[in-house]
Amino acid sequence: MIAYSRVAFLRIFMDLIFIQPASRRLLRVTIVLAALLLTGCQNIRYYSQAISGQASLLWNSRAIDQVLADSGTTRELRARLELVQKIRAFAVDELDLPESGSYYRYTDIGREFVLWSVVAAQEFSVAPELFCFPIVGCVSYHGYFDPLRAQEEATALRAKGLDVSVGPVSAYSTLGWFPDPILSSVLRYPDAELAGLIFHELSHERVYIKDDTTFNESFASFVEQAGVSKWLSAMGRDEELKEYQKRLEQRTRLIRLISVTREQLAKLYAEDLSAKVKRQQKKQILDELRDEYVALRDQGQAPNWGRWFDQDLNNAKLAAVATYHDQTGFFEDLFQQANEDFSAFYRLVEAQ
Repeated sequence: MIAYSRVAFLRIFMDLIFIQPASRRLLRVTIVLAALLLTGCQNIRYYSQAISGQASLLWNSRAIDQVLADSGTTRELRARLELVQKIRAFAVDELDLPESGSYYRYTDIGREFVLWSVVAAQEFSVAPELFCFPIVGCVSYHGYFDPLRAQEEATALRAKGLDVSVGPVSAYSTLGWFPDPILSSVLRYPDAELAGLIFHELSHERVYIKDDTTFNESFASFVEQAGVSKWLSAMGRDEELKEYQKRLEQRTRLIRLISVTREQLAKLYAEDLSAKVKRQQKKQILDELRDEYVALRDQGQAPNWGRWFDQDLNNAKLAAVATYHDQTGFFEDLFQQANEDFSAFYRLVEAQ
């Protein structure tokens, strides 16, 4: 298995990095292959799907300029890709995000989502389980290009007694290792959400702290929010800005409720109680969360997360949300210290 996989990985990576600048090809292949070949069989199987999926995204991409010049390109696609170009330029010029080569290409993935993320947590712990990899360190999720494989891992983790959450992902960042293309899965987003996604993913190329998923995702979420607000304001889209800020307030209110629930659960799990009692009280706390959400939503005070709440609530699901929002208040404070100057803000973040 391992010997065969080494050959397979080499072939995949030779294709994958073929579109990279020549000066970076050998170094990236050497580093990544060496890291992968130090892992065991189980990790090799996971990496194989990740590498082939990533290679497919790059290999099937087209330069946006080429797509725009194609007479067969639809008017709708042309308009969305032109908007992507403007958003990317704003990200570099106004938000001091990296000019890395990302979002100069387009890939039609032919499906609604690019990945399915698997998050797990112990039955009586609010902390997500960590999955550790060479290069990027430990993260709180596994990503699969095939939803069936994601469900297979979820089933295996549940069999071990863990809480598990599986969720779709529309886009992700390779942290600047490769030039990320814009994916068809995100072009359906409203303008503000599309801009936010691009700002979010590019921010991972600006700052990334190994082994700290919550720091990285909360940072990216804050840059997304501050960036979209600045973009809408600069575009003179004042009504959209008001609506965006209203949605942020609703989401913040709901995130705060989820945070309080996690604190209640953490306190419960620390108590000297039987597993049966903890299980009963855990269910009660999660049921109360659902009820409070419904009350807020019906009052127009929370976003419509009906599908999220309709499914099983557990530690993993709450942890997945917390990962993206737990530290946004911290980054808001740094942003204010930097007088809302993005370059100064990044310097403060990097100094942490």
